[in-house]
Amino acid sequence: MRKLGFAAAFVLGLALVAYAAGLGVYAVASTRPRVATQPRTPDEAQRALVRLDLARDYPFPHRMLLTPHGRMHYVDQGTGPVVLCLHGNGGWSLECTGLVTTRSASSRVLAPDLIGFGLSEKPVRPPADVIEAHAVDLAALVEALDVREVQVIASTSTAPIAIQLARLAPERVRSTVLEDASFPDAGVATRFANTPLVGELLAQGFGALSPGLAHGPFGRLQGNWDERANSFALARAR
Repeated sequence: MRKLGFAAAFVLGLALVAYAAGLGVYAVASTRPRVATQPRTPDEAQRALVRLDLARDYPFPHRMLLTPHGRMHYVDQGTGPVVLCLHGNGGWSLECTGLVTTRSASSRVLAPDLIGFGLSEKPVRPPADVIEAHAVDLAALVEALDVREVQVIASTSTAPIAIQLARLAPERVRSTVLEDASFPDAGVATRFANTPLVGELLAQGFGALSPGLAHGPFGRLQGNWDERANSFALARAR
């Protein structure tokens, strides 16, 4: 009986330690970001990148569009056949800079930040169906720009959004979606997303869905627990 009591006390102690550790991670991860990453204008977007020391890595004019789920930041470079580059979960259109640079010589390249990511607006409570919501916002983008025959290049984690976009706007988007596995993707962290508590701590606490974690060039634009809820929701939707 005494052994059973010791075992129960040990388990309770571990639970309390884990709870305290979780509260500590939440307290740190929910602090307000030092740089606001939800700019309302192109000038504010540029100032944010300068303060985050990312401006030299992202040498493109900033554009903004109001979509059904928030204010979307995007790049629109070049002329010709239209290519839409979708960044991965935990990332932003910085992932597309190489493609924008090379393809804009002969194509028109669009590289948006999905709502909740990058320099786009970041709702505290993501929509219930995040894949559908992202597709609706992208459909609003291609409609506003009046582009057709769009070729979509997506990361593995955002390919479902691209597929849904093709279904929503078949008159503007090609049905074929190309997956670019060379984009960084947090595969291990994504597998833990549906694990209670562990998923929240990894994704929202440490920014594990962003290559380089919360302080890397991708994670810095989802600056705290609430902003990283958008990555967590997308990981759980897959």
